[in-house]
This record gives sequence, C-alpha cells and structure tokens, in this order.
Amino acid sequence: MRFALLTALTAALLAGCTDDGKTPAATPASSPAPAPAVSGEQLPEAENPAGNLASVGKEADWDAFVLACDDPEQEAVVQQVTTGDVTGDGVADSLVARTCDGAAPYFPSTVEVFDGSSPAQRPWRIGTPLLKDVAAADKPWVTAVAVRSGEIVVQAHGTAGNGCPKLRITYRYALEGTALKQKARDEVPSGACLPAGT
Repeated sequence: MRFALLTALTAALLAGCTDDGKTPAATPASSPAPAPAVSGEQLPEAENPAGNLASVGKEADWDAFVLACDDPEQEAVVQQVTTGDVTGDGVADSLVARTCDGAAPYFPSTVEVFDGSSPAQRPWRIGTPLLKDVAAADKPWVTAVAVRSGEIVVQAHGTAGNGCPKLRITYRYALEGTALKQKARDEVPSGACLPAGT
C-alpha cells in the first residue's frame, strides 16, 4: 500500500518534467501582470502642460492667458505668438499679439510679453501690454513681432486719424527693470489702405 502511494506521488511530481530536459513553459500565473492602462483623464492636457512656459512656447493655451477685451461683449483673438529672450536670462519668453472681435473693421492690437521661466499653467506677464499707449492715435494692427538682441520689434499697420490704415509703423521696445519702454517709433506712409482686420 505504501509502495502504491509512493509510486502515485512520484508520478505526479514527474508529470511537470519534459523528456528533453527543458524547463516547462511558465504558466500565465507566473507571468508579471501587465501595467494598468492610463486613462485619458490622467494624461496632461496640451493646454495645461507641466514645466515652464519656455517648454511649450507657442503651443500654450494663449486664449486663456491674454487680457480680456475692455468691452465684455467682445472676445480676445490671438493673432500670432512668437518667442525670444526679452529678459536676458537665456530662456525664451513668449510674445502674444492679440486683438478683439467685433463689428468694426478692426480693433487695435496689443502685444503681451510672458516670462519663459514662469509656470506653463500660470505664466507671468512682464510689464503692461505693448501698443496700448498708442492705440487711440495709431490704431495699430500687428503684422509681425520679433526679438532681436533683447529688443522687441513690432511691425503694424496704423492710421493717422480715423481713416483706413495707411501707415507702416515699426515700434521698438526694451525691458528696463520690470517695465517695457518704447525706444523708437518709425512710420512709412502708404498711398493706399493697408490690410487690417480679418
């Protein structure tokens, strides 16, 4: 009886062995469990990125960061975004030209400058928006923004009164302390109305 029991036990133990001496294949229970799938809600959103502003630059959700229009019935419209080192810290800052929608032919543009080392979710605005001080007189419509050796160069179409824009205006700004100061304003008249608005 003991011999029969020992024989049955030995046969059960040897059942997992193979004739060629190879180790039996691992069972699913011994395999590592797959990593849990990451749901879409856990992924960082494009408009709510981690890191500093310079890491996202033009891809940030600028509609959420620019100042609202003076008229609450109007919506801010981002015209263009460019990057460049305005502060001199070696980090690219973001410059955002924006206007407001509305029934008028066009509303003057402003340019807001954001510190590239600030958090991407809550960027810090540097100084006050550019062109706000000349909005009433020039009615500038931004056509280009660039940073050259720390100086901000803004090109715009503007007016010399209440008519259509007939001036090509170049503004130059530089950071002094915590304020952006206008350094120069040059205008070139045009014989015809220049593009502005949508």
